[in-house]
Amino acid sequence: MAELLPISSPLAAERQLDVVFVHGLGGDPIETWRSGTDENTSWPHWLALEFGTQIGVWSLGYAAAPSKWQGIPFFAGKDPDAGAAMSLPRRSENALDRLVGAGIGQRPLCFITHSLGGLLVKSILRRSADSQLAPERLQVVEQCRGVLFLATPHHGSRLADLAGAIKVYLPSVSTLDLKDNDDHLMDLYEWYRGYAPSHHILTRSYYENKETKGVVIVVSRSSADPGVAGDTARGPTPLDRDHLEISKPRNRQDQAYIGSTQLIRLILSGGAPAAGPGQPPVASAPGVTASPSSAQPPPSPQPLPAQPASNPPVQLPQPAPTNQVKVSGNRNITMTGVSAGGNINVGNSIQGDYVAGDKFSGDKVMGDKFTGNKIINTLATPTAGRATTPGNSPLKPGPWRVFLSHTSELRQYPQAGSYIAKAERAVSAAGHAIVDMADFAAIDQAPAAVCEQRVRDCDVLVGIYGLRYGSPVRDQPEISYTELEFITATEAAMPRLIFLINADSEELGLPAKALVDRDYGERQDAFIQRVKDAGLTLQFFRNPDDLKGLVERSLRELAESAAATA
Repeated sequence: MAELLPISSPLAAERQLDVVFVHGLGGDPIETWRSGTDENTSWPHWLALEFGTQIGVWSLGYAAAPSKWQGIPFFAGKDPDAGAAMSLPRRSENALDRLVGAGIGQRPLCFITHSLGGLLVKSILRRSADSQLAPERLQVVEQCRGVLFLATPHHGSRLADLAGAIKVYLPSVSTLDLKDNDDHLMDLYEWYRGYAPSHHILTRSYYENKETKGVVIVVSRSSADPGVAGDTARGPTPLDRDHLEISKPRNRQDQAYIGSTQLIRLILSGGAPAAGPGQPPVASAPGVTASPSSAQPPPSPQPLPAQPASNPPVQLPQPAPTNQVKVSGNRNITMTGVSAGGNINVGNSIQGDYVAGDKFSGDKVMGDKFTGNKIINTLATPTAGRATTPGNSPLKPGPWRVFLSHTSELRQYPQAGSYIAKAERAVSAAGHAIVDMADFAAIDQAPAAVCEQRVRDCDVLVGIYGLRYGSPVRDQPEISYTELEFITATEAAMPRLIFLINADSEELGLPAKALVDRDYGERQDAFIQRVKDAGLTLQFFRNPDDLKGLVERSLRELAESAAATA
């Protein structure tokens, strides 16, 4: 019988997503996912710690012995379930009932699978989809938002053929289910490749790049390809692991582990909406249910200039004969099409983020200089007092979508617990959803426009700024992504919680290369000065734990302010 082990299962009212691990051939619901001997080396436990009450983490166990004998090549040790494995269709029926009995499917759902476990999950989803007269079973597939496949043989595996060829042991029914190009596997392959993209199930796949025990690649790249096309799928991606190692990340910088956190964040941020007739509403945040219409993918980002719909662009007066335009007051404005020969006077509307007017060459506002062909991103400090969202509307009581703005080295270091990992835990602890540009898949749109739209879709920006300027935006190389994110949040009158690194601290835990920006140091200095001049309350952190406490406290204080003015 299948068993469902709770790794971390917060109260149903709190969690936004269930994550279910499913092991493979000869696997174990606990040991498959550990690189060591305790919870400190366990992938499911890492996720539970990282996401806190946002997710419930489970591990599905079932008999999947490779052999009818106890102890075979490739899978060390004796298997107490030897000879007890069911065929894939029977096992999926059994496992689906176990999931439904535990309440899986009552909220959004993500599977992380290894080897045969990926085939089992596809079979579970298909049986669920065929259960039109059993709503509690049907909701499992309807709530599925993502599947991560690790070395899953979608077309079958050479191991099954090898087992039959060498005849050194009697292959179990589970092993025979994996025979290369098996008719049942091919039917399942065709069903999933059609169903997943049409129902917006995010699909990620990885495959082994090393021979297991130095003998055989169990799952080749071609077999590891789930066949899903379109923008909901990524992979298959090679990993420098064998078939057994691939499910055991050595640390939290492991590519597969990072891929799983990115997938989960994308789902939590609403990047994997439900689709299709008959789908239930999407629980987009604790205590909040999105309507079917709001669960659709976000609209395509529009190129600059842009303003929130509730706060249309300021209509500028026609240029006077002296070729001067005057704009007064404290407003967000976006101007385009000013002739190159004209002069711009924005009066008192520019405060903080942009120091406009230091240098004119053309008519595009960019940083503290005018360059190019158009004026964009002219900023004003939002009115103090009530916490606001785009369009100067009051900030709703949480939970919120919190955009984390940062440079990459703060995600990487310190290795024992990076600054951004700590900040993410703080956001989760405060009860909000995390949005990070690193979690979004590549799409065929201008990077600047995509970045701006992602920020505008959020409620709060948390800026975590170190000593490096970050990568320049590909289609706006004058500024970095972090600066563009700050600019966009300011334009949208969005609450900005800004945290600056204390460069004098002896507890930073950063390598020397992260302490000096040889390429863009001057830009970073100028950007930080603009941030300091923006009229915001800034907080300085000395180490990752210090940052975590500051972020959580600031979000809770902002929530109290929003509730008081709601």
